[in-house]
Amino acid sequence: MGLLHRPMFFNLIVFIGYCFCFGRAIDCGGNKIAQTIIVDQQGKGAFTKIQPAIDSVKMNNDRWIKIHLNPGTYVESVSIPDGKPCIILEGSDRTTTKITYGDSKATVTFFSKPPNMIFSGITFENTYGTEGPAAAAKFNGDKVAIFNCNFVGYQDTLFDASGIHYYKNCYIRGEVDFIWGESRSYYENCVLDARQSSSKPTGFITAQRRNSANDQGGFVFKGGKITGVGKVLLGRAYGPYSRVIFWNTDISAVVLPLGWDPWQHKGHENNFIFAEVDCTGPGSNTQGRVKWEKKPNEININEYSLKSFINQDGWLNNLPPISL
Repeated sequence: MGLLHRPMFFNLIVFIGYCFCFGRAIDCGGNKIAQTIIVDQQGKGAFTKIQPAIDSVKMNNDRWIKIHLNPGTYVESVSIPDGKPCIILEGSDRTTTKITYGDSKATVTFFSKPPNMIFSGITFENTYGTEGPAAAAKFNGDKVAIFNCNFVGYQDTLFDASGIHYYKNCYIRGEVDFIWGESRSYYENCVLDARQSSSKPTGFITAQRRNSANDQGGFVFKGGKITGVGKVLLGRAYGPYSRVIFWNTDISAVVLPLGWDPWQHKGHENNFIFAEVDCTGPGSNTQGRVKWEKKPNEININEYSLKSFINQDGWLNNLPPISL
């Protein structure tokens, strides 16, 4: 189920990306916005669709360009190529600005490859359904920040593929591995909404892939809450060194007592860093958890603070002003 149907060339893509410094962050000329482009479906902007607005940004862009989306439902599959960093894609509000698509399980609604990207106030949705992987968004590249966005789907909703990423005040809905990938990501005050049908087997919130003890990848969820219906586990191991931390998270009873699954990596349980620290809520009782879940005193929680984990050089403090 789930990940078994993903393209086999995924490993090759990620490997090639890292070898050629795929998604390496650049400067973007400070925190000033050099240009604003308006997208409006009623013709009150420079473009009526999102993809042409992105296409208008020059290759090897090195200054912040804001693309503002006026309210509307944009039925598009949108892609930002690797040569166009330093873009701010800003919706009017996530309740009024939506990018949606879903003609097949192979289609990602929104795919952003470059580093130095900012997204805010948008709902990303994949409407394909429950018959296989169908990502609402996929992010590569270092220093990608996402604020006040919704990600809506069922399986593989948010493909947090590679790079250093920061999510704040986001809502993520799905059921099977609905946050997955190899990135080094920090989720602050996000809502994870598990939606499980009674006819389906147990779902999983995360499927994080980390291939060695030196791999920098991992997911940290600080604050926020887990909600939903049905039954899910906090995650399953998508790699032999998978790493996921829930810290000060409100966990509802939608999470089963077992908590975690080794999936295809049985025998590597001692290598996983799956942990819960100072969590609350009816699903936070760890007495029934797998015995190999790391106890809070077995990890150095200071390594997973925002500053230590993704913001050592202060890049988040030097972003252009964003309406939060």
